[in-house]
Amino acid sequence: MHATKDPIDTQGLEATKNLMELQAYLSKKYIRTAIMEISIFISKVGQSYYHIKRPLFVFLNDNEETKQQFSRDVAPWIDMSYPNWLVFMKNETNIDDYFDDIYVQFDCTFMTSKIYLEGEIITEVYQIDRGAELRKNLFATWNHSTGILTPKLSLYQRRNNLFGHTFRVMSIEDPPQSMISRNIKNEIIGFKGFFGGVIELLQKNMNCTIIYQDNDEWGYELDNGSWTGMIGSLINNKTDIVAAELMMTAERLDAIKFTTPLYSTKIRAFIKRPSSSPIKWAAYYAPFSMGPWSILGISILVTGASISFVKYIEAANKINDEPASLTDTILGVFGALCGQGMEASSLDPIRIIHFVIHMCGLVILAAYSAALISSLAVKTFVMPFTTMKGLLQDGTYRFGVVSGSADYSFFQNTSDEVLSVLFSEILVKEVDLPSNYLEGLTKVCDEYNYAFMTVDDAVAQLSSSVNCILVPLDTISQTSIGMGLRPGSPYRGILDSNLLLLRDSGLMQRLLNSDWALPGDNEDSLWSTVGIFDILPLIAFLLISIILCLLCLFIEKIIEKKKIKLNREIKIVRKLKLNIKNSLKFQARDNKLFKINSRILK
Repeated sequence: MHATKDPIDTQGLEATKNLMELQAYLSKKYIRTAIMEISIFISKVGQSYYHIKRPLFVFLNDNEETKQQFSRDVAPWIDMSYPNWLVFMKNETNIDDYFDDIYVQFDCTFMTSKIYLEGEIITEVYQIDRGAELRKNLFATWNHSTGILTPKLSLYQRRNNLFGHTFRVMSIEDPPQSMISRNIKNEIIGFKGFFGGVIELLQKNMNCTIIYQDNDEWGYELDNGSWTGMIGSLINNKTDIVAAELMMTAERLDAIKFTTPLYSTKIRAFIKRPSSSPIKWAAYYAPFSMGPWSILGISILVTGASISFVKYIEAANKINDEPASLTDTILGVFGALCGQGMEASSLDPIRIIHFVIHMCGLVILAAYSAALISSLAVKTFVMPFTTMKGLLQDGTYRFGVVSGSADYSFFQNTSDEVLSVLFSEILVKEVDLPSNYLEGLTKVCDEYNYAFMTVDDAVAQLSSSVNCILVPLDTISQTSIGMGLRPGSPYRGILDSNLLLLRDSGLMQRLLNSDWALPGDNEDSLWSTVGIFDILPLIAFLLISIILCLLCLFIEKIIEKKKIKLNREIKIVRKLKLNIKNSLKFQARDNKLFKINSRILK
């Protein structure tokens, strides 16, 4: 760039020729180069400079006119951190004086080049804040013999010392991720929790000063486009950093800057786990599917029939006179599979069948017992629903999110039909939304049929702080968590650089493990003693069997009494018949004697 319409006026004919040759050389290297007056750059390029990839803007000299045009017409509106800058200066030019009225922000790469001996010395300049001291670092040297020597450290490794620069850091009471520490005068003296630890490490690594601030609202966008809470504080330049669990939503990304994500997590709704498990009526036949049960039944019939057939053949050959009742044999095989013994046989074929039955019974009984025991010992709970649609259709559950948070904005702006209906019919009716995740999860445990949307990590951290077991519904979305920065903040690069170092060194993970509550502190173990409801089907089966036995006994007694009565009646009838027969016989004899006597008398 140059200040005059014709660079020959300031550079001379020879210098201009060399400049044209340099442009031709760079073009051959596929480096697009333009020689342009500053006013032409403003009018023709303007805000579209963002379309230039990795631009390097070079000022041919440091004359007063060039400096004035740059400081007055370019520096106030351009994003100084996007391009790289290079100014060729005369040796007598004082760098501090040149940048006296130019703000070179912290994340800007601005270089000056001066002749040094037979080469050039390139110095980078920057300011930690507007109006602060201009800081200078040696960037590179160049000469014909050695070429260019560049630094080995990255930009933010060279600028990692902020020399006590003050950051206003805001947080919210959201245990255990962020907690506010106060003194006896109720003055904020620091932050605790995960984000408090992160800020403490950043302060130590960057040599900065922290002013602690608090807020009672996360922040959401109003209808007029303004923001509330901590997001509004960033936009209105009331704070520099928000150290809290901010979700990186599309609306927030358009309004503020974020650091690199500290971690990712899932968003879903949680409800209280049902207090009791249902009666396991199917537990006693569930260990085997229908196929094994069918094969087992067929095997009992086949082996019983085989034993009866062998006994029948042997009995026919008069080798053995053992009974060959098929019913008794099948019941004996069934008892052997249940772990009972069988009546010993002297026949080798039957002994072989007995051996096979007992071996199969041992394996089958072991497999069945293991599956049954695990089924009875492990508690299972039937969820009333597993999706947000099921929650909506259930109709008995209330639903809440953190007040004034990205969660609320998510439902407010969602295009999902189910979530939209959930917002308009349930969520908007909640007049007392929780202010943080702990309060919301506590309401899930304390209030009847209450569902609360949060992130998985929060539940993992807070599960030991609530008095019930929380169960999740299906995942609603995936989100990333980061710290918020005010728009145009020049410190995003150095913060990201230090956060990545903390992550790569393992310090951030160590901070997560040490400062956050570990999951599952109050959860029941996956197994427990077997309760009365677990064996209720077995008790019911035994009671039904006893009732059937008593019923059979009662029926048998009735039948037996009727048989006795019938036998008595039969005996009486038989006796009566006999008496009648005898009576008839005696009568016939008497009649015969009477006739004989009558004849004799005649």
